[in-house]
Amino acid sequence: MDKKPLISIDLFAGAGGLTQGFKSEGFKSLYANDFDKAALETFSLNHPDTITSSTPIEEIKPSDIRKQLGLAKGDLDVLLGGPPCQGFSTYGKRDPSDLRNKLPQYFLDFLEEFEPKTFVIENVTGILTMGKGKVIENIVKRAEQIGYGVTVEVLDAAEFGVPQYRKRVFILGAWNNKIISTPVPTHKIQGQNGFKRKQLLEQPTTIEKEIQTVKPTITVRDAISDLPVEVLQPKNTHISISYSQNPVSNYQLEMRDGSSMLTHHSAKQMLGIRRLRLALLRPGDYGTKIKARIFEDGLPEELVDELLGGKGLRSLDHCRTEDRVKELELRRILLQGHVDIEEVLKSLDSGGFANKYRRLDWNTPSHTLVAHMARDCSDFVHPEIDRFISVREAARLQSFPDKYYFHGSQFSQFKQIGNAVPPKLGAGVAKAIKSFLRALHNIE
Repeated sequence: MDKKPLISIDLFAGAGGLTQGFKSEGFKSLYANDFDKAALETFSLNHPDTITSSTPIEEIKPSDIRKQLGLAKGDLDVLLGGPPCQGFSTYGKRDPSDLRNKLPQYFLDFLEEFEPKTFVIENVTGILTMGKGKVIENIVKRAEQIGYGVTVEVLDAAEFGVPQYRKRVFILGAWNNKIISTPVPTHKIQGQNGFKRKQLLEQPTTIEKEIQTVKPTITVRDAISDLPVEVLQPKNTHISISYSQNPVSNYQLEMRDGSSMLTHHSAKQMLGIRRLRLALLRPGDYGTKIKARIFEDGLPEELVDELLGGKGLRSLDHCRTEDRVKELELRRILLQGHVDIEEVLKSLDSGGFANKYRRLDWNTPSHTLVAHMARDCSDFVHPEIDRFISVREAARLQSFPDKYYFHGSQFSQFKQIGNAVPPKLGAGVAKAIKSFLRALHNIE
């Protein structure tokens, strides 16, 4: 078994985060499907030996794919899948009739046709309460009817070496009613005395593993502090640049492995009024001093130029007239002073952004990255620079290696990254699957 690679198929594969994690543990991906063509192109670029298809899964006959791959029932080691989560997400509308909530059934059609030794379904935690629990109950029930032992686990990516708090549901299944042991965390979240696991389904386990000695969680500083301060414009997201300094953590060293240049270090541009808000949020007393000076005699012209101009900002020549008027009015107000800046911003920034911005903390993992970064990165402000995080910084926070290339526009890249399974979390699950398969092979 050690000589023959373990084989996998990935449905709803996205940019390939789950497959990347399994690949790092020695699995070979045979086939991947996703309707998002840009994400699938990213998958193909990084996993060139995998057959890919963007045909809607509801139009695919699983038997045709099995024959195309030349597999008999039971040959496949693991069937992977992360059905689109928008229908389940706690962020948006939770509509039981949403077509996307039916997509797990197509995964189960593949399960019935291939009869793989194991399977993994990943989803957001919202799936646990969707339809008052009926959605996940139906998934488990059908898998058990096909012949699988099933467990449901909530795993936090931060416990598996990802510099990000990200809780996700994993449904793990093994053929012939066998049970896969819980993936073992490698990192410990600060303040926890142990790893609290909620047993979501009453299932006996066949193998109990002791929690091993673990490391502290990876912080934002560990992840991105070596990346250049200056970022590229969105249109230049595919341009390669040099690293500006040597890696200063083991995580950074690992992320750079196989990469001599840096790609996708581009960030969204903003209006000056947005950058001023970021400056007011800067750690320490910097923001407080700015507020005080504006309330008194205003700011010197060179500081106004720094706050409202320079790299990373949209050119006023390309802004809407109303935005250009706001920017010029803000400049006049900052120079003359004698105003409460919060009141000024409240009146000028009618989009409701006053309490929207959120800086990352150097000394903790990031909060959960989301696909909405494609439209708005205001919840992901660099820890000390007055700009949003770049595509590459987001990829680092998801544990994608620097050599991982993302196809498409900057908008698409952020979306792909936000939707992805962090590869290191995928690797943690892959280790549990591989351990099970090895034990199974030894028994049989």
